[in-house]
Amino acid sequence: MNVTTVRLATTDDAAIAARILTDAVAFKTAHDDPAWGHRARTEQDVRPMLDDGSLHIVEQDGIAAAMFVLTWDDEAYWGPQAPVAGYLHRLSVRDGFHGRGLGRHAIDWCEDQVRVQQRALLRLDCDPRNVKLCAYYEALGFERVALRPLPSGYVASLYERAVAG
Repeated sequence: MNVTTVRLATTDDAAIAARILTDAVAFKTAHDDPAWGHRARTEQDVRPMLDDGSLHIVEQDGIAAAMFVLTWDDEAYWGPQAPVAGYLHRLSVRDGFHGRGLGRHAIDWCEDQVRVQQRALLRLDCDPRNVKLCAYYEALGFERVALRPLPSGYVASLYERAVAG
């Protein structure tokens, strides 16, 4: 059937969100992307995202298959900005659900939310060493606008895409 929906996560989603993040960490590690470290995620790790209302669950046929965080500012990576964008973080797909278009669905859903907020851009970041992930975002219309060194030594590739209509 493949009905894909997005919903705001609730506290009842803490365990599944931790599992999805853990799956994503393992996937990134297997693809030589250390940006999120290597340790499993716990319910405590996802609590702040649940508490601030930024965590969303992507369900496919009623099964929690992916997750992401959508926020309205991101000074840590982008510095102080006028309110012109939404910021997508932690886009994560559960094992067994890769290749089903969940990332694209989440991105399109976020774009709709950005439009509702009357903002012009959807922004995200990733590790520039993950060439495959960078190419994926670029194929979806994102443009790399900067490489930003962070105090930790990590360098983030900053991407943005104009919101249509």
